[in-house]
Amino acid sequence: MKGNESKQMNLIGIAIGATGLLLLGSFIWMLVLQMRKKRLEEQRIERSIAKRKALENNRQQEEKDRVKKAEGGDITTILFLAKEAERMNQKDAVYWYTKAAQLDNVNGMCGIVRLSEKFNDAVLNEQAKFWQVCIKALEGSLPDKYEMAIALFNGLGTDQDVEKALKVMMQAADHNFVNAQLFLGEWFVSPKNTNPKPNLSTEYYQKAAAMRSNEGRLKLGLNYIHGVGVSANSLKGCYWMERAAEKGYTEAMYKVAEEWMKKPPDGESVAYIWLFIAAQLGHNQSAGLRDQIALNIGVDTVVGLQSLAKPILKKISENKVGKHSVIKALNKLYKRGILLEEQDILQHQETESETLQETDPTAAASDEIESTATPVEQKPDIAQ
Repeated sequence: MKGNESKQMNLIGIAIGATGLLLLGSFIWMLVLQMRKKRLEEQRIERSIAKRKALENNRQQEEKDRVKKAEGGDITTILFLAKEAERMNQKDAVYWYTKAAQLDNVNGMCGIVRLSEKFNDAVLNEQAKFWQVCIKALEGSLPDKYEMAIALFNGLGTDQDVEKALKVMMQAADHNFVNAQLFLGEWFVSPKNTNPKPNLSTEYYQKAAAMRSNEGRLKLGLNYIHGVGVSANSLKGCYWMERAAEKGYTEAMYKVAEEWMKKPPDGESVAYIWLFIAAQLGHNQSAGLRDQIALNIGVDTVVGLQSLAKPILKKISENKVGKHSVIKALNKLYKRGILLEEQDILQHQETESETLQETDPTAAASDEIESTATPVEQKPDIAQ
């Protein structure tokens, strides 16, 4: 009995031991599985992180490549970046739209205008005004090309860009926009111009004169008088200023009078005629200089010159002066020797047509001047 019990106890011990071993093995297996699962999860997380990093690096590289391409001037990329930034970052959107606009892209210009309507920003509003002008300029508006160039010259609503300003201004001038021609005439002799070209100054004033600009005629005349871009020629300068004076441009009357004052023996008489007319038309400086000359030439001569100037004044006031009529009359009266060279200088440029009266206005004006000038010509202190 005792032997059987001992065997049973041994069997039970063995069973318990086997069960313990089985449980231990199961625990170890479970532990191994758990550790493997944890390791696999860690590996998955590491792979996910690595993938995200790779994607982020790729995205950043794509962004860098896109920005580099945009900075290089690719319009499509610039507009893409601008549109993306418009939803999140106004400053970046303005930057990219400006970049496109500076490449003469209308969508870029419109983008700036659109942003200015959304945000109350004074600087942005000024930029928008500039780009609105540019849009019209690109559509072919010559006045807007001129305004665009002025803004670029002075940095108004945009960065100063003299080179581009000059290009745009010359486009307007070459399409016969007079204000642009006058601006360039001044620019090419301006102290601000680091590359002055006096010959181009005279060329653009000639173009303005061809467009019947009285200021162009005056400035062209002054260039001839002072030898700016051409050989100095006082009589040619006086011719051009008197062309403007015939049309009632009082500043030209004053300037040509200043030149005639230097020319004896009859220069003061010619100067007085123009100054009298200019003063009557409201030019205050002319009145002062006219009175100064009057002290030199005497009362009797002044009376004669006024009788000569009044019919000219009447015709100028009524805009009835025929082309060259006053110049021809004064040439004949004072033997001035001014050549009527307008056709030679601008024969392929000027298409001027004057309003004609039923009678020849040149002959009529000349006859009227000569008829009133007879007593003046007899005075030895006016014209011998």
